[in-house]
This record gives sequence, C-alpha cells and structure tokens, in this order.
Amino acid sequence: MKKQFELYSAGKKIGKEKLFASVIQTATVAMIKRKPASKTQTVLGGICRFCLILLVAFGCLGIGGSGIASPEFLLDMTHRNPGEGYPRSQFVDPQFLAQRGYNGQVIGSIGGIQTFDELAPGLIAEGSAEREWALQRAAELRGRVQAAHAAGIRCFAGTDMILLPKKLIAKFRADICDAQGRIDIGRPKTKEIFRALLRESFARVPELDGIVVRTGEVYLQDFPYHAASGNFTDSKRQGGSAILHGERSHLELLKIFREEVCEKLNKIVIYRTWSFGTGSFHESTNYYLKVTDAIPPHPNLIFSVKHQKGDFHQLTVFNPTLMIGKHRQIIEVQCQREAYGKGAHPYYIGDGVINGWEEYAWLMKPGDARGLRDVVTNPLCAGVWTWSRGGGWEGPVLQNELWCDLNAYVIAEFAKNPMRTEEEIFNDYAQTKLNFSGEDVKKFRELNLLSAKAVLRGQLTTLGAKINVWWARDHFFDEPDLSDFINKGLVEKALAEKAESVALWQRIERIAHEIHAADPNTQEYIEVSATYGRIKYEIIQQAWTILFAGRIGEKSGQYDREKIHTAIARYDQLWSEWRTLAKKHLCCATIYLDVGFDHRPGLGAAIDRYRKL
Repeated sequence: MKKQFELYSAGKKIGKEKLFASVIQTATVAMIKRKPASKTQTVLGGICRFCLILLVAFGCLGIGGSGIASPEFLLDMTHRNPGEGYPRSQFVDPQFLAQRGYNGQVIGSIGGIQTFDELAPGLIAEGSAEREWALQRAAELRGRVQAAHAAGIRCFAGTDMILLPKKLIAKFRADICDAQGRIDIGRPKTKEIFRALLRESFARVPELDGIVVRTGEVYLQDFPYHAASGNFTDSKRQGGSAILHGERSHLELLKIFREEVCEKLNKIVIYRTWSFGTGSFHESTNYYLKVTDAIPPHPNLIFSVKHQKGDFHQLTVFNPTLMIGKHRQIIEVQCQREAYGKGAHPYYIGDGVINGWEEYAWLMKPGDARGLRDVVTNPLCAGVWTWSRGGGWEGPVLQNELWCDLNAYVIAEFAKNPMRTEEEIFNDYAQTKLNFSGEDVKKFRELNLLSAKAVLRGQLTTLGAKINVWWARDHFFDEPDLSDFINKGLVEKALAEKAESVALWQRIERIAHEIHAADPNTQEYIEVSATYGRIKYEIIQQAWTILFAGRIGEKSGQYDREKIHTAIARYDQLWSEWRTLAKKHLCCATIYLDVGFDHRPGLGAAIDRYRKL
C-alpha cells in the first residue's frame, strides 16, 4: 500500500480500479491472518479505516452531504418493556428515524399472531376471544411495518423463543415436552410446529422484512393465552427456555430459521446471541464459533451481539465474540441504560462505547479491541443497532429524552461514518440539535464526559473490589454487598471515591447552570437532571457511609454512632430534596425508590437497621 501511495504522490496514477483492488487485497490479507479475540482486531480496524480514507482520497468512494454510504443495517429499537406500553418518544416514529439516517426499525413482535389453522384446525376457534386477540396483534404489527415502509425504511419484529399458545402445548405436550415439561426444539413435532409458526407469521404480515430472534429470555406479561413450557404455572419471566441442549439447541433453531425464512421466503433473520453466563453463546468465543461455524453463511442470516461482554454495564470488558468466525454481525448498543439512570440524569456513553471505557486501561490488555472504532470497519460488521429507548423495568419515567437522544445520535452518526471522531460528532449534536456555540459546546461536553466518571465512581468502583453491578437498577436500590471492600481494607478509599463522585456531580450541576440553551425547556431539563444526578449519588454516598459503619460495628461490637446518625440525617434530607425537585419541575423524571428490584426489601430496610442505635 505504501508503494501505491508513493506512486500517486509522485503523480504516477495507477488508476482508481487498481488502487481499489490493491487496498482491498491488503485488508483481506490482514483479515485472513487475524485470530479471534486478539489484538489483531485492533490492527485490522486501523487498516480498514486507513483503507476507507485512501479510497475517499482517491475518489473511489465519495463523501457527499450525507457522508459515506450508511452501513447495510443501521437499526433502532424503542423497546416496549413487558407489560408496559411504548414510551412517549420520537424514536417510535419511523419518519423521525428516517430523518436521522436509520434504514430500519425494530418494533413489535410476531409472538401471539398465529392461530395454527394449518397444523390444528379449529384449535383456536373462529370468533373466540383468543383468536380475535391474535388477529388484532397481527393487524397492529402490520400497521407498524407499513408505517416504516411509508417512511422509506425496513421493519423487523422481535420474537422470544419458545412461545406457544397454551392450547397448542396441551394438545401436543407428549410430543414436544421433555419429562420436566420443557419444550424441546430437538423433537420432530416441535420442529414441525415451529416451521408452521414461521410460515404463518409471514403469511399474516407479508410485508415484514425480517425477524429478530431472542433465546436468552422469555416474558409472558403481554401473552395471556401463551406459555413458554408445558408448566403453565411457571414465572412470567423465564430465561433461556428454548436452549435445553446448549449449542445443539441453537443449531436446531438456526437450521429452521435459515431454511424457512432466509431461503424459502428470502427474508432476514437477525439472530441474537444474548444469553447469560461466562460460558455462554454471547460471551464465549469457543461457544460462539462452535455454533456459527456449523451453519453455512447466508446473506439473510445475521448474528446480533452486544458490544460488551455480558450486559450493558461498566466494569465489563469489550465483547470478545465480535468480528470472529465467518458470519456477519450487527452490534447492539443500548442508549437508555437501566443500571445508570435510564436518561433521568446525564450519563454519556458515546466516548466509552466508541473509544473504550476508562476502566479498560486496567481491565483489558494493550492492543485488544476496546470500542466500536476497532471493529465497525471490519468486513464482518453488517451494521449497528441502537436501543434508543426501553430496557429494564418500571421507572424512572422520562419527561424529556435529551440524554438518550444524545447517546443514540453519536452512536448512529459514527456508524454512518467511522472516519469521524466521537468528539466531532458530539460537537455536531451540540451545535445543530441544541444550537450551542463556543464555550457552551465545550461546557456541554465537559458535563457529559464527567457524567461517565461520576457514575463509575459513585455507583461502582475503580478500586478492584467486587460489587454487584445490578445493585442499583431501574428505579430500585438494593442493599449493596460491600463485604469485599471491608475484607480488602478498602473502606476509607471507597468512601473517598464516593466523595469524589459527589464532587464531580456538583461540578456537573454548576456547569448545567453556566450553559445557555436557546430553548428554555432544554435549559431547565439540563439543570434539573444534573441536580437529580447529584442527589442520587449523594444518597449513595451517605448510604455506603452508614452501611460500612454499621457492618464494622456489627463485627467489632463498637459502633461509630455519631457518624451513623449524621449520615442518616443527611440521607433523609436528600430524599426530601429529591421529592421536592420532582414536584417542582414537570420535566423531572420520576425518582428512585428505597426498595430493591421487584419491590423486595432493599436499601431503605438496610438503613432502617441502624436508626435506633
């Protein structure tokens, strides 16, 4: 490549076609030599980005007003959380997505739209409430698809595996369920039912461009007539119920999807690898390759992978299964993260997702891929999928989606043109969407970059101690397990870290009032949400102070009562301040609860233990 560049510089043009072939050959050689989950991913990403720059520079690719060509898939999803309606959001509107440059929407589900007349005539009878419910769901989904097409973008519907009518399960239970009542995709009758389900889904909604498959979780809140197993009393939340036999179950499903949808219908299957556990499809390179290497690639078969190993958390390394194997992948990025405020306060992900999180300096090896910048130009990357809204459960409920919108914009714009820097895209948003200029752009960026540092230090840790990353999620505060900090002698450092977080939030709060937004509603929300974040993380600081002192006292028999009572008094004042903030400002998101996930006893109950000392 150096020789070709020198020839061009000397005025001896070798021609665009030859240059293009030479550049692609160089990238391909690097691709062939790479190893899964190695530092070569980063090298390859750099080569591919350099190739893009050269191709543009030599005129082989053009940059117009809309940038270089968008990826094949630039999708967005506004997730309808189980048992809830769609959030009030501009991202639900496909016209808005089209204006933002997305070329596809993930919305709705094929779950529940089948009546299985082909397989079991009369089972779901004409005129029955169950049949009318199924037909209504199909009509609603078809309307979503037609709206997306009217906006000029594609539409993909989700599906959880395995979800079937209770009547159908009861009729064929002996043929499809194992001894424990679990539906087994390896059984012939189950395969027959599943193939019929896919055929009927696309017959009822023929305009549908494809489906997004999830096998890691099944939720029944919206399905009164359905079940995920032969045990109808099972919880409405189930995980991985379709994958009974590990890799073999995935292969059984993938073979059917490939044949029935990709080949026969020429529709797209986006197969999510999402699952739980360190040895799972989503996290293990060996597991991923064992499954995907056994399935021949197909233009309509895409694997979808979250950008981080595990769920969308900090203190979680970049996903090693990205850009390995022989199948194309879509990268999933959640923009409204349920573990970090859900957009109720500033929490900027753009820098961390694109360039790598702060903690990767000590969590990952030098040269490893750390962010989208290292993988998005890989030939296996078919695109990016933003979750603009949705995820998790219940609150906080937003009245303004500024912080989600910012996150989604930066990720989508980078996917469209990875030659741009994250900072350039961020500044573009501040200038074109918020009409900021000069110092306000700089201050807005400082505020957002500080938010990621403040969240890491305030809710988690940089000290290397173990902490459950789920202890604070949605609008719930569980009681955090702080035993590892105590055992490692890190109590004072942990409290200093929480004080540092509060100081960062106080700085964020000051910056919010220094910014001058043209729109008064935007200005108010920036200020209110910054205060929201400061209160939340000061509550956490006081709670950790109380819990550390209380647990040390329980162990030694000597309590620092003054410290505990002072912290409890401040803890109570902060909750009162939070409630007042929400009452005073209509733009404020709903505030947190002092109970744990699913409303079980949580942080409030833990603090109450020390009130009577």
